Formats: sequence, structure tokens, C-alpha cells
Amino acid sequence: MAFTLSLLLTLNSTLVSGPITVGKDVTYKIDGAEFEGYYATPYSSKGITVYVIQDWNGIDKHEKGVCDKLASAGYDAFAIDVYGKGIRPQSPSDCSAEAGKYYGNPVLYMSRLTEGMKYAKKNRKSVAIGYCFGGTGVLEMARRNLNVQGVVSFHGGLKPLPGDTASKINAKVMILHGEADTAVPMSDLEAAKTEFKKAAAFQYHTYPNAVHGFTVVGPRYNEAAEQASWKELMKFLSEMN
Repeated sequence: MAFTLSLLLTLNSTLVSGPITVGKDVTYKIDGAEFEGYYATPYSSKGITVYVIQDWNGIDKHEKGVCDKLASAGYDAFAIDVYGKGIRPQSPSDCSAEAGKYYGNPVLYMSRLTEGMKYAKKNRKSVAIGYCFGGTGVLEMARRNLNVQGVVSFHGGLKPLPGDTASKINAKVMILHGEADTAVPMSDLEAAKTEFKKAAAFQYHTYPNAVHGFTVVGPRYNEAAEQASWKELMKFLSEMN
């Protein structure tokens, strides 16, 4: 009985002091094809929807974990499925081939993002964040003014994809980049710093010894950089209110 009472008190304390989240897989359709995103909602929303754009291997526990953390912080979070339900490449060569379809066809890439946005709650403001492949995608959303008020790129590609971009960017832009990233050299960041002067606001943060993919648990993971970049995201979102 004492254990049960303690557990109930703990649960009640959680109900009062912090947001409870509900995360679930969500199947939706675009032009008749099925896609499977992941949607996490907070107990009490701060009125911002955060769209999470996948790494090059598709939605997995990383993106779902990001959505859960965002919901725990009070933000509605929806991971958009770019590739389609069941398309989750595993090997680097397969991931590269699948991502390449969208790098080579930015119109298709952007349509998958904007269509996916329709399946999450619409709040006062929308922010898109992305990782690697997704980090490239969110910067393209900003370049093309695709109805987001802010974008955050985690170790994403920084060069523009082919196609028309806006002369003025309406969104606030933040780039989070590893200084030891050999896939996206610091020279690309220097070019991006010049380019995004036309954004509503721009900031960047770099992390020593962090390589490409530093937020994803595995051989490239850098705990210090991951935690520091997450703090920057939380600050960015808080300033969107």
C-alpha cells in the first residue's frame, strides 16, 4: 500500500509540475501514397508546432526521441516522413541513394515537407528543425519562404539546392555545426553566414571536436555538443513566443 501511495503521489506530482506527452506513429497520404510520421503532443502547449525533418535514413528512434523531448518541453512536435512508409534505408549506400533522389529534385523534397506539415496541429507559429539531410531541407524551406517562422539546422548541408530562392528570407535561421565536420567544411559555413544576412534573423553556433552527425547516438555522437546545441534550440524556441 505504501508503495502504491508513493507511486500515485509521484504521478500526481508529475501531472501538476510538468507536461505529460503522448507520442504516436501517424499514417497519412500524399497523392495516394502512404507516409508514416511521428507526432508527440504536450500536456500543456506553448503554442508552437515544431516540424522535425529526418536524417538520411528516415524516421527512427532519433527523430522520435527528439519529438518526445520537444513535447516534454511544451511544444507540439511532428516528424515528417519524406521517403514514404516502410522506406527506411540501412546501409550508407542505400541512404545516400534515397537522399540523393531529393537532393536532385528539390521541388519534390519541398513538397513532401509542405504536404507533411498539413498533418500536425496548426499553432500560432511554426518552426522546422532538421538533422543532416533534414538540416539541408529546413534551410531550403527558409530560402523559399515555405511558411515557417523559424528553422534550425543540426549538422546539415549548408549549400543551396538548385532552384529559385527568395531575395528576402522571412524566417529566423539558426545553424548548429561541428567544427570537425569533414562532410560540410567550415568554408560552407562562411558562405552561409553571408547568404543568411537576408534572413529575418540569423545566428550560428559551432562545436569543437564535433563531427558530422554529432547529435545521433553512435560512433559520431558528441555528448557535449549535443547538449549544448539542444540548449540553443530551447533558447531559440523560447524567443519565438
